[in-house]
Amino acid sequence: MSALQIDFYTRPGCHLCHEALQVLKNLQQELDFEIRIVNISKSAHLIKLYGNDIPVATLKGRKILKHRADENLLRRILRRHV
Repeated sequence: MSALQIDFYTRPGCHLCHEALQVLKNLQQELDFEIRIVNISKSAHLIKLYGNDIPVATLKGRKILKHRADENLLRRILRRHV
């Protein structure tokens, strides 16, 4: 199990979230990290924090993705941490 974890903030019915998550899963096959999926619709605090700005992915508390996933950028970021 990897010590590196990405928190992926999403909610049901979000097509951008689905696309971004697929990019992360593709990268997960080549790099060692875990994805923790967080459904913001279950928390008033997270809805207030992220609202319509999903998907959002964070790594060690830093935002690495917002709205659309750039696979090459994410790969470079993740390679620095794995």
